[in-house]
Amino acid sequence: MHIGGMICDLAKAFGCVNHKILLVKLHFYVIQGEYEDWFRLYLTNRRQKVEIKLPNSTQNFFSDWSILKHELSEGSILGLLSFIIYINDLPLRINSVSEPILFAHETSVIISSRNFEDFYSVSCLVLSHMIKWFAANNLVQNFDKIKKIKFITKNSSPSISHTGYKEKDIEGTVNTKFIGLQTDNHIKWKYHIKEMILLLSGAYYAE
Repeated sequence: MHIGGMICDLAKAFGCVNHKILLVKLHFYVIQGEYEDWFRLYLTNRRQKVEIKLPNSTQNFFSDWSILKHELSEGSILGLLSFIIYINDLPLRINSVSEPILFAHETSVIISSRNFEDFYSVSCLVLSHMIKWFAANNLVQNFDKIKKIKFITKNSSPSISHTGYKEKDIEGTVNTKFIGLQTDNHIKWKYHIKEMILLLSGAYYAE
């Protein structure tokens, strides 16, 4: 059995959410009536402007006010919930051949096959479907930050495969952060433990 994962990273994920697309998806998930009106009121006619502060100058420059057609508040519960709803239909494109795991803006996919050639072809297919879905929903996939990892047993030798899209390969790795945990291709936790020790040591000395 060949099992691996792809870890995708969206560039400015919350900042790219299209309000019109989000409202359509909310309606599709039967968030309608007064609840839909509340979301529409929350999202529409939000304005922002940019302030530029120049060094060694007492004068600041301001842009004109503009209406926000994209972006969610990343630090709010409502923003996170809305983003999960926004990407919730992604699995419909790929769950017949893989197991997607949605973890905020970090989207991971588990792929498995008994045949290595099938594993390779499915990996390329899933990657293609995901990139096209992200583009259709105005989300920007940070291609250079996509990681692939193939899980193997201790005595197995790693298999070499080239997974990519439009003649551009994605980087393979033997350890990565996977759904919030630092792990390696043997599913050992030494990297995660090492990272936690550093974090806890920093917190201890901060006290």
